[in-house]
Amino acid sequence: MLTTYRTRTRVRGKISNMKLMVQVLRVALKIVQTVSRIGRAGRTRATMMLQEFAKPGGVFSWAPRVRGWLHDPRYQTYLELLEVNA
Repeated sequence: MLTTYRTRTRVRGKISNMKLMVQVLRVALKIVQTVSRIGRAGRTRATMMLQEFAKPGGVFSWAPRVRGWLHDPRYQTYLELLEVNA
């Protein structure tokens, strides 16, 4: 389970340096793209596993609970992390 932490920060004003603002925005966009790429990789892996395990004599025949795991968002997050670290 993911835990979020709250930090207390003071807002002192806006970013007035346009060059700095562009750099911050570029970093933020890369983070969003990376997170979506990781999520897509986990979902792709779960879909491939569902198709492969559903074949006759596959994993679902002797371990039916695995089907539920592949639909569980926590297990998909685990698969995402496996894809990133592979």
